[in-house]
Amino acid sequence: MRIVTIAFFVLLIFACGNEASYIRIQKKIAFEKINYFKFPTDSLSKPFQYRVTYYFSNGIPHRWLELDSTGKVLTDYIYDYDDDWIHSGAKYREDGATEYSLEKVRFENDSTQITEWLDSIGQVYYTMTDNLNQFGKTYRATFEGDKVHGYDSTFYTKDGFQKQIFFTNVKGKVFNGRTFEYDSVNTNIDWVVRKKIVEDTIREIHFREVYYDSSFVSKNGVFYEGVLSTGTFSENSISFTKNEDVLFQTRTADWDNQFGFLSYKNNGVFGESVPLKILDTIYNGAISPLGDKIIYSTKKNVSEKIMLLKKNNGSWSEKIDLTQSSDIEGGYFYWRTENELYFYTPENSGDIVQGKLVNDQLIVTDYLKSLNTSSGTEFSPYVDKEKRFIIFTRYLEGDEAQQGFFISYNSADFDSPNWSKPKKLDMLPYGWNAYILSSGKQFLYSNGDDILSVPLKNSKLQIGN
Repeated sequence: MRIVTIAFFVLLIFACGNEASYIRIQKKIAFEKINYFKFPTDSLSKPFQYRVTYYFSNGIPHRWLELDSTGKVLTDYIYDYDDDWIHSGAKYREDGATEYSLEKVRFENDSTQITEWLDSIGQVYYTMTDNLNQFGKTYRATFEGDKVHGYDSTFYTKDGFQKQIFFTNVKGKVFNGRTFEYDSVNTNIDWVVRKKIVEDTIREIHFREVYYDSSFVSKNGVFYEGVLSTGTFSENSISFTKNEDVLFQTRTADWDNQFGFLSYKNNGVFGESVPLKILDTIYNGAISPLGDKIIYSTKKNVSEKIMLLKKNNGSWSEKIDLTQSSDIEGGYFYWRTENELYFYTPENSGDIVQGKLVNDQLIVTDYLKSLNTSSGTEFSPYVDKEKRFIIFTRYLEGDEAQQGFFISYNSADFDSPNWSKPKKLDMLPYGWNAYILSSGKQFLYSNGDDILSVPLKNSKLQIGN
């Protein structure tokens, strides 16, 4: 029942007198992931559950999710704050629920927090009262429905980590007692390894990944795990506006019939993905640099129709059939500017071309012959903004040397590029939808299941120099 965690920002407000907590203020957590293992563990052990938490750029928690061993979301909790960044509520969804439920949070005073769970008509059906210590952490929580059901008691280490938790019913009987032992902390005094002990026996061991940058990539390389990369859908294509504040992605459980989603960045972190229902089912697509157009393809049998969706007066409403007006089929688009695009066409089993969007017509301006083969499929291009290089995916059946990411460099100039013979990027596995993000710091791509990220700084991928 208890799904509320005490907001990290409260700790920051009250922690100025505590040296260890003060150190944590200096370096704000952007993203963390806790991997839960059954004890004992060995080199072949895999987590039975995960918990990921995303933070706003000011260090205040935005959202946490609990995932099962396959990455399927079990609980999704999204915080709500007032204009002064005081925790005022949340919406949450648990496994099997199709809609979010709501809760309201208020503070009676500096040491008392009230959480109320609301039913479908907005009536309070359950209440939790948290008594807070001087650092804003709960030391006692009272659970009350039609009557008081019991109390949670929580004790902490000198560094503010949970040390012992147990529930006591109204008759004084103790349930669900557990203690935690912390084996390791990092240089920022954030714990990274702990044991969970029940009845004097180690039951679990928890490994915590803590990240202070804004790449939002876990140790396994997954980008925005549980949010943009889920265990429920296969993630296919992803694109961003020029300022990287709006994201469009397609995901699916049926490859030819995918769905488009939009996500918006707020205070440094992308929020939940919202389905763009006007698109119905599509094959793939990409959002324009200004975010007011989405070009996409739909697939029926072997036909890949190109469509354009435009935003008018803040609403996505106008659909244009570019295949009908331009007599071009294709997909896997990349916008270099508002009217210059690179995309796949079905010629020669699949070629990459350069095109121009003029008056709602798509015109091929360059067939990019140096990139394409007669029998392989070339698709999903990414073009450097300054036209220094193109990265794309090639797939030639039966030839692993011609399967994967390839890069071609421009040996001439911006206005009249001369693209070199493509070279395979052997350090990367097979995938598509190459995308360079964060001012050249991250290389994103899809492997058909998740959106993955490679840090360019630490990789052998030498581009953009």
